[in-house]
Amino acid sequence: MTDLQSQALATGLVKHFEEVAHTRMRDMPIVNPALRVEAVGFERTARGIVGVLITPWFMNLVLLPDQGDDWRELPLGSECIHGFASGRYVFQVAGDETTGRYQTCSLLSPVLEIADQASAVAVAHAALDALHDRQHHDLESSTHAAEVARRWHGDDVPDVATPDATATSPETTMSRRAFLGGRRDDHGPAT
Repeated sequence: MTDLQSQALATGLVKHFEEVAHTRMRDMPIVNPALRVEAVGFERTARGIVGVLITPWFMNLVLLPDQGDDWRELPLGSECIHGFASGRYVFQVAGDETTGRYQTCSLLSPVLEIADQASAVAVAHAALDALHDRQHHDLESSTHAAEVARRWHGDDVPDVATPDATATSPETTMSRRAFLGGRRDDHGPAT
């Protein structure tokens, strides 16, 4: 598949989500009016064509099928695990008659904390750089992906120990979203 064909697939996805933005998502409270639909950094990999799709309500890694593959055999909503330099990630199969099948891995949803389109594009490029960089290998995501695969195939998965409730307090616990947004979970100032 040529770069032009890859871009055509990404452009088709953008057109679809622009239509969704103007219809089903119009006036929804999770929509960030400072953002627009944009495909960022789509390129061929061994797994397909990967890039980031920015919409006013989410930012996802998106994997598109390469030439000669359409993923019709993959049920909508099913999960697939793909390995990249930074680890293994769980993607969910999505699509419809307009877009065909594609796979998504959520980066941010909603995207209300992103100030403008330029910031969203910068985050998308940073995510793609990290995805392809072994220095960003995330053992936790790889372990999670392996656990999902074991469960999917019915293999015995050991129970995970429940953390001690006193190990952390609400004052020190931060979600990933809060960390990226510079907030604590209790919406107090960042420490």
